[in-house]
Amino acid sequence: MLLGMGLFGLPLFSMAAANFSGSWVQDIAKSDRVPEPVWLTRAPAGGRGGGGRGGGPGGRGNGAEVLMIVQQDTNSLQVTDPQGTIRKYTLDGKPYTSGTETGIEKAAVTANLRGDALVIGTTRPYGGMPGNVTLQVKEVWSLSPDGKTLTITTTHTSPAVEKNFKQVFNRK
Repeated sequence: MLLGMGLFGLPLFSMAAANFSGSWVQDIAKSDRVPEPVWLTRAPAGGRGGGGRGGGPGGRGNGAEVLMIVQQDTNSLQVTDPQGTIRKYTLDGKPYTSGTETGIEKAAVTANLRGDALVIGTTRPYGGMPGNVTLQVKEVWSLSPDGKTLTITTTHTSPAVEKNFKQVFNRK
């Protein structure tokens, strides 16, 4: 049994977690349209993180290159979207509170690496008044085997509806 664990288990321990660092250009043709309103999951500039991609890159139809910059180290991830909004995440899976763009509500955010994927979850008030209902946003980031394509699959869940969409980015 020890020999089996040594032969088959060792490669699992040597596998490095996915690293999403780099400059990423959105592939508009392969990406779904992001549901509105955009501000629901975007954190204020310099904030710790708002979770969710929100409208993030947007920019459809104007022909401009949509660039997202990701910096990752062992314990954290920082995302700068084309509008200059910076979202910071701690990758320990522990929930923390983040301010929202209105400055009134607070969002609960978690982020952690699960195998080859990054999972970011956000729960925040939704509906105009703090505490009315909540919006849950789950993002799953995954890289293609060659590391050249980043796919972010997002699910927005509210009491009334669940919306799923994906965004595809190519490494610049």
